[in-house]
Amino acid sequence: MSALWAPLDPATGTGVAADRRRSAPLRAVSAPARRMPRAPFLLVLIGVFGLGMAGLLMLNTTLQNQAFASRALDRQATELAYTQADLQNQIDDVSAPPELARRASALGMRANPSPALLVLPSGKVVGLATPVTGNELKSLIVYTPAEVAANKAAAKAEAAAKLAREKAEAKAEAAAAKAKAKADAVKAKADAVKAKAKAKADAAAAKKTAAAKAAAKKKSTSDAATGGRG
Repeated sequence: MSALWAPLDPATGTGVAADRRRSAPLRAVSAPARRMPRAPFLLVLIGVFGLGMAGLLMLNTTLQNQAFASRALDRQATELAYTQADLQNQIDDVSAPPELARRASALGMRANPSPALLVLPSGKVVGLATPVTGNELKSLIVYTPAEVAANKAAAKAEAAAKLAREKAEAKAEAAAAKAKAKADAVKAKADAVKAKAKAKADAAAAKKTAAAKAAAKKKSTSDAATGGRG
């Protein structure tokens, strides 16, 4: 209840609250608490604030460094994932049947249409092992780029050798034909000389025969004339 509306004592006509205050014994009031000086308080406050800011700065720096490290690790993990995928693709390419066939062909292996199978662990051989020549299944032979280049070079060298051989044979045939023509010319010249000598000899023999016939005729005429005189 408010002091303005405190009840009155019917006997004295004064307020009850005022009588109570008058009848209460007096006591010593305690000294007020001593306040801290403002300057040290401000220094302590500034120090606490500075320590808080330094701690906050260190926490922020640590979080940023951890964020940078996390991003670097994420980037490294992504690169490693790409590397793993690339290596897996390489493994898949190497283990593919065409690649195995190419490597087998490069090692000199050829497909065997009638192979013999070895049953493990019994070691039983099923089928008859037949050696191959390498020309049974040409469609399964996969040549490497080096082998293709070597085959092209070999074919080119063979064609060049064939052309050189044909040129040499043509040159040899031309030389032989020239030598034969020269020999035929020499033989024809010799035959002409022989024919001319033979014709000359025949002419000389005919002339000699004619002279002998004329001498014989003259002799017979002379003998006939001599005999008529006698």
